[in-house]
Amino acid sequence: MSSAASPTAESHAGWIHSTRLHVFLYSFLLVATPFIMLREYMQEVVGQITAVHVALFGHDLVVVPWAALIVFVVLIVAVRRHLTPLRIVAGLIALGLIALAQQITDYYFHHNFYDIQQNWHYFAYGGFAFMLYRDLVPRGISPQRIILLTFGFALLFSTFDEAFQYWINTRTYDTSDIAKDAWGVVAGMSLLYLGENPTGALLRNVHPVRHRRLRDYFAHPFSTLLVCFLFVLSFLCISSVLSQPEYTLLTYVLTVAAFILLFLILHVSQFRAGQVLLLALLALLILVQGYFYVRHREDGIVHCEDGLVVYRGIPIPLFDVMIRADGSLRIVDRKKYFYARDRQFFIQQEPDILLMGSGMTGSGGRGFPHREVHQFNWNYETDRGMQVIILPNRPACVIFNRLMAEGKNVLFVLHNTE
Repeated sequence: MSSAASPTAESHAGWIHSTRLHVFLYSFLLVATPFIMLREYMQEVVGQITAVHVALFGHDLVVVPWAALIVFVVLIVAVRRHLTPLRIVAGLIALGLIALAQQITDYYFHHNFYDIQQNWHYFAYGGFAFMLYRDLVPRGISPQRIILLTFGFALLFSTFDEAFQYWINTRTYDTSDIAKDAWGVVAGMSLLYLGENPTGALLRNVHPVRHRRLRDYFAHPFSTLLVCFLFVLSFLCISSVLSQPEYTLLTYVLTVAAFILLFLILHVSQFRAGQVLLLALLALLILVQGYFYVRHREDGIVHCEDGLVVYRGIPIPLFDVMIRADGSLRIVDRKKYFYARDRQFFIQQEPDILLMGSGMTGSGGRGFPHREVHQFNWNYETDRGMQVIILPNRPACVIFNRLMAEGKNVLFVLHNTE
């Protein structure tokens, strides 16, 4: 009787442990979890958990990073027998990719590196890469096809997730979230592919990065992964500074354009004529840009029109720009309205003067308590008042040049459009 029941029990156990079932369930959770969190108002709770502090031995410690460190140490001890130098390097590369993404995305959010909500995209979709890898490798599917399938499904699920949020109040279709999900998949696939291959096989596969025929880029695993990386890098950088829904189409167009440019540089660089051409173009760019920078490095903003600002001889087309008191600049998210977290970020920079260029026609610079050109906000970081000036771009640039020449502690944010 027991022997007759044994096959049924074994088949039942096999069904429960099916890798395909695990992929299905994980994919369902991947798509459903954001909606559950929104429906049950758990997103705010996650933020509160991230900020929990405890007093220990006279020190105020943040719980999340220390808890993560403990889990990480326990995990390392548990799998120590399976660790190899190559797997350690692969893990460091994956963590490095996540750290790089944190520097690119959500600049105004001013997240801590351990923020749960920020890292959800990377770890959740990195886990998806693991699940699909675990299911497809035993089926004899080629590594390059696994990479493409994983990447394609991740983009599909993430796009569906964001598209559905278009119909939810207080939520928007955010291309930067799709880019972060795709980046998590690339980080996960990098860990798996680099860590799970024997060193000799890995070196043989890494060598042919560039190929004479375009289709051969998708016939080798490492070049396939590299193409995915170039696309997501373009997507991540562009979507991070064009995150508003009104720029969705522009984000996709510029992402494709940036990816094609990076891919062409990679492809052409394998040919002797291409190398000469690229070096000549690079030298010309350095000479021209170097000349204009040296000529205008003390002049501040020398040109301002719709969609183009020239700062110290450096042209900045299309994107919004932030210039700090020390003269350094950064491309920032293009937006007309600044929310509480954005204003919080400005306060944390501790400027005495916050100067907002509200666009050529003054359509930007919104979200502050008042609409007056000059207003004062209390800066609790410095325990003194912070002057806020909101002007159209041309007069704002004139005032910025004067304040910079006077050595004032001014933070300038310019909306580089109408």
